[in-house]
Amino acid sequence: MATIESLKQSHDIRGLIRLLDHGSPEIQWRAADTLGTLGEPACDPLISIIDFPKVHVRIGAIEALGDLRNPRSVNHLVRKLKTDPDNEVRWVAALALGQIGDPGAVPALQLALKDNDRYVRYGAVKALETLGWTPATDIEMACALIALQDWQGVRKLGPGAVGPLIDIMKDPNPVTRTKIVGLLGGIGSSAAKKTCEAALLDRDPEVRWTAVLACKRCGTDTHRIPLIMSERQKTGPSAIGAAILNLFFFGLGYQYIGKWWGFLVFMSYMTIMVFVQLYGNLVFPFIYIYPFTAVSAVQTYYAVKRMPDM
Repeated sequence: MATIESLKQSHDIRGLIRLLDHGSPEIQWRAADTLGTLGEPACDPLISIIDFPKVHVRIGAIEALGDLRNPRSVNHLVRKLKTDPDNEVRWVAALALGQIGDPGAVPALQLALKDNDRYVRYGAVKALETLGWTPATDIEMACALIALQDWQGVRKLGPGAVGPLIDIMKDPNPVTRTKIVGLLGGIGSSAAKKTCEAALLDRDPEVRWTAVLACKRCGTDTHRIPLIMSERQKTGPSAIGAAILNLFFFGLGYQYIGKWWGFLVFMSYMTIMVFVQLYGNLVFPFIYIYPFTAVSAVQTYYAVKRMPDM
């Protein structure tokens, strides 16, 4: 920690920037915090590294720029909010724009309310609140409430919330998708029918079950629901793949379907085969064990077929 203090005293901005890539998260954070106190001279060096390949360096630089509150960094932070592939970087960029307080960031933050990541949406709405933004329409209100995860507020908006809810169905978090489908079913709008039917094909079982309940309220005929669900892409391990693995590499088939002890079985199997080959005068000892591994392969095949998601 003394190193950071000495770098601060000497205004060694480059030295502090190097510490953003330190192995210790605490030192990374303290270096970013210190850079945020160094004023105008630190602005351009920090802007120059916000595209650094390592995520934690980009985050540290953006946090420091937020602390500096220099308007010159706004356009660069807006770009990161719109384009950075990492959700944490976009989240921090949204918060930094709120800290800086430039009204020019409002359009980008409004757009971020529709980001597919809930943390980015939350950071955007908190930044907008800091900037004094207030929703002007039901759609904007719905976007803000969704970002805050105020689900009761969203429900009270009724049909006006349907469009924004549909937009957020791309969220990778299954808990959020489940909540959205439930709300669409609760609102019962025919405009949500297509989205609820699409949710019947979701990879998450809880989302699918919630969609079953929601579809009827949105106008889907009950007899069509099983037909739609039958079209979904099956997930989970391949029954044939698991069987082949256990036939030729006994034990790996069990590991493939999630049994932690499968690799131990495989290693034991290989060890025995090596000893038999070395000391049993058998060139291909695997041939003699195939009847046993064939039984295991059949058993593994049907075990996978019985898994719920198959």
